[in-house]
Amino acid sequence: MPQQGPLQWLDGEGWLVAAGGGDVLRGDLGAVIAPLLSLVNLDRPMVALLAEGTRAEADTILDAFTALGGPSGEAFVLPETTRALFHAPAFLELLAEAGLLYLGGENPLPLLMNLHNTPALERLRRGFTTLQGLTLIGVGGAAATLGRYAIGPAPDYLQALGLDFLPTAVIEPHFTRTEASIVLRNLNQLGAGLLGLGLPDATALAFGPQGQVETWGAGQATAVVSTARGAS
Repeated sequence: MPQQGPLQWLDGEGWLVAAGGGDVLRGDLGAVIAPLLSLVNLDRPMVALLAEGTRAEADTILDAFTALGGPSGEAFVLPETTRALFHAPAFLELLAEAGLLYLGGENPLPLLMNLHNTPALERLRRGFTTLQGLTLIGVGGAAATLGRYAIGPAPDYLQALGLDFLPTAVIEPHFTRTEASIVLRNLNQLGAGLLGLGLPDATALAFGPQGQVETWGAGQATAVVSTARGAS
């Protein structure tokens, strides 16, 4: 498992990209998408999966990537499907061929609750860890799904187990400053050995298969280490 300091990520052949937020259609993520598309296999399709919104919104994100030189693919929105999507043979076959998976939406919890313990999650991990080289990008609230835990939006700030691609990280998107961050200020309550990552809009952290850690975009990530004692 690649590691830099307290930060670890799942050993794989693809990249993991966590973007703090931004509007793809306005061009907010241009400085993130450009290096991303230089790394993915453009001969493999892209899958866009939104935790909320409409199919039209998902299609426009897919179209925006294609306009920037990305691959074609298919888009899905969780509210317009059911958990059965993550068991459907056609969707699993699509994931087995994909080179890029885009996760979007501001509330990561419905996506996590539906995706856990499904063949789709197994297929995602297989695609990432094998020569398929599946690259995952989470944008905004969906970026939190890549870590150990994900915290839902205000006012409830509900907690769920993340997808664990970054097993020591807890990600806060739309980060502005530590004093305003619910997640980073309360990191000790989540457990020991955790690294809180605050990601501003238009900024991404990218983790590569050879141990690379790169910052893409306009801002800088903020890291806070949990000082809690005991097992996390």
